[in-house]
Amino acid sequence: MADDGKSRSTLKPVERRTFLRYSLIGSVGAGLVGFGLGPLGMLWPRLGDGLFGEVALGDARDIANNVLNDRTPLRIPDGGISVLVWDPSSSAAMRAYGDDHAILDDTTGLMAVNSQSCPHLGGGVPWCQSSQWFECPCHGSRYNRYGEWQGGPAPRGLDRYSSFVDDDGQFVVDLGNPLTGPARTANALEQPPEGPACIDA
Repeated sequence: MADDGKSRSTLKPVERRTFLRYSLIGSVGAGLVGFGLGPLGMLWPRLGDGLFGEVALGDARDIANNVLNDRTPLRIPDGGISVLVWDPSSSAAMRAYGDDHAILDDTTGLMAVNSQSCPHLGGGVPWCQSSQWFECPCHGSRYNRYGEWQGGPAPRGLDRYSSFVDDDGQFVVDLGNPLTGPARTANALEQPPEGPACIDA
């Protein structure tokens, strides 16, 4: 076959140094992209962000009875909240919670705490039935039955929402009115753990 006079291009082998350089640049770049996408995930709506404004959760007396009988807060996943019972007959509790949370009678009140977001780094805070405390599995923050800080790195107690009982006896939580959790020094309940913890701290 005759040579047409044009030089044919040939693939040069990749040098080891060039390969390592591009591999390093690619892996560092991929790591930076992954690291940068992490904070964007915090902006994405999570499960539990589906309710807004004032939400009636049911008959206030029935909710209180169920929480007291089961010794477990009522979990509302759509709102990211847990409904718990508090005692307005305690002067310390009344001073701390009486203005913003529902009162059913002299000894029974309801409040909604944000158990979906730990004040430390934002992870969910499940209820531990054995200790009767909220316990964060991420870094060991713990909160008593009123959501008051009892230990761990969290800067305060669980955040909460204002609530009231309407004219029909419904427990209404105002998800548009978040309240900053009580300071670390708040301890209106003075409740030690009632059994073994669910997490290792």
